[in-house]
Formats: sequence, structure tokens, C-alpha cells
Amino acid sequence: MMKTMMPPPRRRRNNNMIIIHKTVLIIFICIAMQIQTIHGRIGNQISNTIASMTAVTAAATATATATTTTTATTKATMTPNTQQTTTKTMTSSSTQTNPQSCTNPTTTKELDFLDDLRTKYSHQPVFLQAVEEMALSITPLFHDPTQGEFYRRAFLYLTEPERMISFHVPWMDDEGVQHVNRGWRVEFSSALGPYKGGLRFHPSVNDGILKFLGFEQIFKNALTGLPMGGGKGGSDFDPKGKSEAEIRRFCESFMTQLNRYIGASTDVPAGDIGVR
Repeated sequence: MMKTMMPPPRRRRNNNMIIIHKTVLIIFICIAMQIQTIHGRIGNQISNTIASMTAVTAAATATATATTTTTATTKATMTPNTQQTTTKTMTSSSTQTNPQSCTNPTTTKELDFLDDLRTKYSHQPVFLQAVEEMALSITPLFHDPTQGEFYRRAFLYLTEPERMISFHVPWMDDEGVQHVNRGWRVEFSSALGPYKGGLRFHPSVNDGILKFLGFEQIFKNALTGLPMGGGKGGSDFDPKGKSEAEIRRFCESFMTQLNRYIGASTDVPAGDIGVR
């Protein structure tokens, strides 16, 4: 009789998260070191950074493994009544959390070096949430005994756009009525290369949303391995319900304004929601 081949066991999802965590750490370190090189403050820190990176990723792996083991042990020893009580407690805690808030006491205390940023951009909660989530994913770097201060300064450097352009976009509808929309282009970190990111045309677009998208684009582009920085742009123009002629007139006006700030070696826009 032929033996049935059993499929190999699936790797735990936790292992994939560890790999992603390591990748983010390495990308941030590369960007941070490039920033330091550009500003002429590079010294003999490369070898120290590599050693620090190795230690941090090893610690992250050990922590994740220990957490998984502890969770499994706790679940195994809990009685059904205890599990039900724990579930109710977690549910009530999540219900009490304000979904509009992007900070919590634990996060605020752990990332207190972001306090000035929180105060400055309190009116942009989506952007602050993206910054805090990224900061939490690389927290071990900020606690490094030798390079922690450098990594905190480098991270704060990345949170501020190098250039943020705002302009009006006048256009005329098919009835001859003049309209004016707002347009933006946000450019984050050219440490690796020219800015690269999409253009979004949607009524929800504003400077805070574009800062959130542009900040995340830094790391998305770095993951490709290509020399690109992060960028994002768009307008609060809604193409739905507009004729082709109206959309064409709006796009011509938008690109007439944006054209002076972009180029193959400076900023390369791409498509996004509402833009093909």
C-alpha cells in the first residue's frame, strides 16, 4: 500500500510577525543611518549599529517566543469560569476605550519623546496614530543603552515632512460655473531617494490624511529595496458624478499647479483612490 504523504505543519503566525518586526527594525536603522550620513554627522557608529541591531532583533525574538509560551500555559491552566470572566473583562475594557483617541496611558508613557509632536498635531489624530503604531513596532531601538537617543532623534526627524505644498485648484463645470478645490503634496524623507507616492482624489482628503499616508509610504517604499522616499498627494475633489470633460478640466488645473514641484529626480506621483 502506498503511504499517504502528510503535508508539512504550518508555521505559526507568530513567526511571520517576528520576521516582519525584524524587517522594520532593519529598514528604520538603514534610513536613520542614511539621514546621519546626509547631515555629515557619521562617525564610527556603523559597526556599533549592526551589533545593536543584532542584539535587538534577538531580544525581540526571545520576547515573542516567551509571550507565546506564557499565553499558551495560561490558557491551559484556566478553568472555563475563569476564561469566561477574563473574556468579559477584556470586552468591557475595549468598550470603554474611546475609538477616536489615538493614545493611551501606556503608549504615552512609553513614547514620551513624542509629546511635543502630539501637542503640535493634536488636530491630526490619524497621523498621530500612524506615528505611534510605527514607534511601538521599533520600541526596542529607543531603549538601546548606547544608540537609543540617536534612534529617537532620527524617528522624530522622519515624522516631519521635508516639504508640504498646498494650492488651490480652480476648474469649470459643463454649465460654465467656476469651482475651486484644494490640492496638496506631502513629501517625507528623501534620505533614500526621490519622493514616491500616489495621488488621491476624494472628498475626505485633507492635510492630516495625506501626512498619515505619506509617513507610512516611507517604509512601504523602503521595503521594495529601491531608492525612494515617501510622498502622498491629492485633492478633496470628488470625481463621482462628474463628466469626463469636467474631470479633464480639473486634472489639467491640478497638474498645472503641481507640475512645478515634481520631477523624475525629485518627486514621482502615482495613482490612488479616484486616480487611475
